[in-house]
Amino acid sequence: MNRSALNAGERIELRRRRLGLSRRVVAQLTGRSEEWLRQIEKGSRRLDSIEMTNRLAEVLRLDDPAELTGWPSASRSDACELGLPLTPLKRAIMDHPSTRAFAADAQKPLPTLNSVRTALDQCWTIWHNSGQRYTELAARLPIAVVEARRIRAATQSRRDIPLEQAGEALIDAYHLARFLLTRMGYFDLAWLVADRPIGILAQSEQSILIAVSSWHVASALLSLGYHAESRDYALAASRRLAETPLSAELQSSTYGALQLVAAEAAAGAGDLATSDDLLEQATRGAEQLGSTLHRTVWFGIPEVAITGMAIAVQLGRFDEAIRLSGGVNIPKEASVDLRVRYYLTTAYAYSQKGEDFAAAIALLEAERACPEDIRFDWMAHRTLQKLARRDHHLIRGDLAHLLAHAGLM
Repeated sequence: MNRSALNAGERIELRRRRLGLSRRVVAQLTGRSEEWLRQIEKGSRRLDSIEMTNRLAEVLRLDDPAELTGWPSASRSDACELGLPLTPLKRAIMDHPSTRAFAADAQKPLPTLNSVRTALDQCWTIWHNSGQRYTELAARLPIAVVEARRIRAATQSRRDIPLEQAGEALIDAYHLARFLLTRMGYFDLAWLVADRPIGILAQSEQSILIAVSSWHVASALLSLGYHAESRDYALAASRRLAETPLSAELQSSTYGALQLVAAEAAAGAGDLATSDDLLEQATRGAEQLGSTLHRTVWFGIPEVAITGMAIAVQLGRFDEAIRLSGGVNIPKEASVDLRVRYYLTTAYAYSQKGEDFAAAIALLEAERACPEDIRFDWMAHRTLQKLARRDHHLIRGDLAHLLAHAGLM
């Protein structure tokens, strides 16, 4: 389903059903009749009151009322307006071998598989460690994607290039693109690029790579709000992975990561019993495995804690999210991405509680970990917009700095 094609009533009904709320309950919490809400959902009455739109968004646990109405949303600024040209990456993802652009690239000398792998290794290092990871990847990743696609296409005519290894390089590039697009709030495009490796692996027996790619798809579905679908997809992938011996660290961490995304998705679908059970299983697995970092999938004790925070936020349990944040131990050697995810989730929870000073401190920590996340991460923008609306005098100086950095002034 194309969510952008939904009208306001359909968006409200879809969100209400995903939260497991009856029409009567939502109507009562909104202060209107059940019949009024029915007419809104069926499109026979327009939602033309800003006050009521804001009230419905609050009841349906949405920070941005534009998500209900389809009005232009400021929850994610246009990256191009902020100086990050993503057109080359979009073209690299969308181009097909039959397009003119792809044909033009085909006239260039063919890179070696090793050179493509080296370029991707550098891109992953940037993503995990660089404070300028967005601008650096915007320049480097499109080239890596295009060259990986060319290498794989060349396997049809050149026997000296291993098809399986060429496919792995392209999948590696797609996985990194999915991370970048998700952080920036381009959820539709992130889902598209997450799904590409599944087609590449259609005839493959590489169970671990299939599982890793399935984790990316489930994560993309979760970001889009398809909670039940994400849960079912992740659980099916984890069952397939469980049929193989889980002796290798990557297999164990991938299995745990699938449990985590399924737990968060189950919570979003209102399946709290399954969510709690999966989170508990993942906790035991993380305690046995310890913290691990594989560049395409992450699992460990901090990831379990951050997922628990995200679930609490999703359910509106902001006190619980804040309590959990206090028990998270971020290792000194942790990647930039792990630190940023922790601080931004913490900041968002504090902002929802109205604790603006604590939220600002967490945002400043995120900025210290990676300045560009304040500028390009969608959650950072949403939190800053909430703080800006309240304009607390104690954080006015820091907030002005952060808003300017994020391009939201």
